[in-house]
Amino acid sequence: MSKMQTPKGKELSKSLLKRLTDYMWGKLHSPIYVEDMAAESNMSTFHFARSFKKTTGHSPHKYLTTMRLEKALTLIPKEGVSLADVASESGFSDQAHFTRVFKKRMGVTPAAYRRKLKKSA
Repeated sequence: MSKMQTPKGKELSKSLLKRLTDYMWGKLHSPIYVEDMAAESNMSTFHFARSFKKTTGHSPHKYLTTMRLEKALTLIPKEGVSLADVASESGFSDQAHFTRVFKKRMGVTPAAYRRKLKKSA
């Protein structure tokens, strides 16, 4: 199968995807493994990962990282919340990892993003 083809397999139902996203939001601040999500879905890890990607268009890891960035974006503007706390509350392993991922996706560091927000306020 080429990389451009959609993996074969069943898509996740809307209710299961909702249950999974609720599960991820609820545990966002802690490590979440694909095996945990598969168990929550009553599927093998392999079949879960394929079905999840077919349903969402993203791997479970990329989807979870996007959720963590969304959470971080809500915390960055808050006064008195350090970037280390933002990283921790968003589920990143440490501030350096958070900064790398944030810069890769957003094009700027979290600190630069925060400064930009303060200037525009």
